[in-house]
Amino acid sequence: MTLLEYIGRKIFLMARIRICKEDDCKNAATTSGYCRLHYLKNWKTIREEKQTKAADRLNKYVEGICKRNPDGYVEEIRKGIQHGDFDEFEDAFTSNNPLRSFSEVEYEEEVKGLLKELRIEKEFKP
Repeated sequence: MTLLEYIGRKIFLMARIRICKEDDCKNAATTSGYCRLHYLKNWKTIREEKQTKAADRLNKYVEGICKRNPDGYVEEIRKGIQHGDFDEFEDAFTSNNPLRSFSEVEYEEEVKGLLKELRIEKEFKP
């Protein structure tokens, strides 16, 4: 194997850097497809989308049980909850969810404060 083949393989195996989903942003995506700044900016929307998807999955779960067992679907749901089949839906709807403890006003004020404090370095070129 020549040196060029070796280097070519190493470059091929290197991880790809994903770019932020936000328009005109060239920063590397770190979380949910966004860079850190745009993740903070879109945090509320991302959280709402996750909760909506969780609610949709829960509705599909309940509808599936109702179709399979129309007479005893309540008992079937109780069994699922007791045996842990329901765990994936629990996080989005529990009162222990720490994200629900943030009030909207405080959250928006904090994000605005963080965004005001951010500074772009002179050497940064998008």
